[in-house]
Amino acid sequence: MKRVVIALVGGCILAAAPVGAIAQQAAPAQPAEAAKLGEARGIIAIMFPPAQRLQMIEKMQGDLMSQMRPLLPANFMADPGLNSIMNDYIAEATARQRVAMQKHLPLMFDAMAVAYTHEFSLAELKDIHAFAQTASGTHYLSRSTAIIADPAVAKVNTAMFQDVHTTTQAMLPELKEKVIAYLKAHPDVAAKLEADTKKD
Repeated sequence: MKRVVIALVGGCILAAAPVGAIAQQAAPAQPAEAAKLGEARGIIAIMFPPAQRLQMIEKMQGDLMSQMRPLLPANFMADPGLNSIMNDYIAEATARQRVAMQKHLPLMFDAMAVAYTHEFSLAELKDIHAFAQTASGTHYLSRSTAIIADPAVAKVNTAMFQDVHTTTQAMLPELKEKVIAYLKAHPDVAAKLEADTKKD
């Protein structure tokens, strides 16, 4: 049962993580009116230039990770060997995530364009696109994700992640007690989850 509880609580920790720290898979694109879709794609092409998209997403991911690093146990990271293991893990995870992102990014940006057609009228999309094509508009939109790395934003993000982590951790003992009590009252559920955990 211990393995089951750990797996369930671990899932809850992941679910409670800041939205910005977790990659979201966009819903499949739906048919949209051609003119609106064209404007939306034009805006996104300026915001995320196709040749730079993967690098921009990876940079944002790296910036967020660096802001979340203070959440790692200080005594764990202070040991050179453990610190090296963690750094190697992060590097390997990033490399593997790159493959997944390369697969999903085209669909994600197509879905974003479709979402724009749902959110904005054709007139609004034309206005936004016109602004995006100006020097100021191009600079503003193409640098939107870079703001995360700004020292002022990074400072607040780091503090926010720490507070969210502390709040979430404080809730875990009660959650663990409730899960254990439920599984004890429902041994059939506990047995099924235990079997599923062993398969993994």
